[in-house]
Amino acid sequence: MTLDGFGFDSGDHLVIFGPNGAGKSSLLRRLIGFGDFDPILNAAYLPQKPYAFRGTAELNLTLGLTETEAARAMDLADGLGVSGVLASEARVLSGGELQRLNLARVLARSEEWVILDEPLAPLDVRDRERVAGLIAEAIGDRGSVIVTHHRESAAIFGDKVVVVVDGAVAQQGPIREVFSLPASEVVAAVVGVSNVLSGEVQRREGVLGLILAGDLEIWARTECDVGDVVKLLIPAESVTVFASGGTPVGSARNRWDGVIGELRPAASLVEVLVEIGRSSVVALVTQGSVDGLGLAPSVGVTVAVKASAVRAIGR
Repeated sequence: MTLDGFGFDSGDHLVIFGPNGAGKSSLLRRLIGFGDFDPILNAAYLPQKPYAFRGTAELNLTLGLTETEAARAMDLADGLGVSGVLASEARVLSGGELQRLNLARVLARSEEWVILDEPLAPLDVRDRERVAGLIAEAIGDRGSVIVTHHRESAAIFGDKVVVVVDGAVAQQGPIREVFSLPASEVVAAVVGVSNVLSGEVQRREGVLGLILAGDLEIWARTECDVGDVVKLLIPAESVTVFASGGTPVGSARNRWDGVIGELRPAASLVEVLVEIGRSSVVALVTQGSVDGLGLAPSVGVTVAVKASAVRAIGR
């Protein structure tokens, strides 16, 4: 199924990414049939701004739900930390409490798609990753379309990302592909350049975990447990490239030998795609480094990144 260059299939987990005013919310409204448009998806929809109807928080939580959905909403409200405010009038709740209440109601509904517009925006920064994980768990196998501008949340919410700029789809594809190798400088400016890998926690050492991601063993900061499936975020600017055969200097715990697959200009810098077995990592370096190290396609290199620069977050 496609819409103005935006393609999706049943059960997809899509993230819509883009600057303010790019047309992300308009795209969601078209999907649900807002205004003059016919609905494209049978979806439970949460708009961007928290809202409340007259009455108690509990009435707002269960409004329009079946008995089974209402029970599920109560469980979700408990997980989202708002079960203690259900007797209060909804109009006295904070923006964050209202958002959690609305999230619980929308996620409890039984439609085959869930559409959320900036669901984490009103929430405290320190709690966003936990709530994002709860949202992903509640969505389960249903399809989802979620607008966010946080890369960490995008990695939790989605398998694919759609970058919207000036009302048009600028790039769409797997999150790893789009975040690692944006198709243009415009897309790069929107998403930044970052490596997103999938893996599993093998063991823990304090605040660090050893993650197996394809052919790579990667030490990363994480709160996840052994056996958890995670998404790894490695900023391209944190990846250091060394000439093959040289000894990387410094305390970087992650070091791999590979071969350069591609060099791409990125404004005043250069993206270096390094192929490491069946995996790959993108580094962001200066033109001076390219010239000084003799970097070119098929040249062997060593890449290194500190464990403290890598985040591993649960899906």
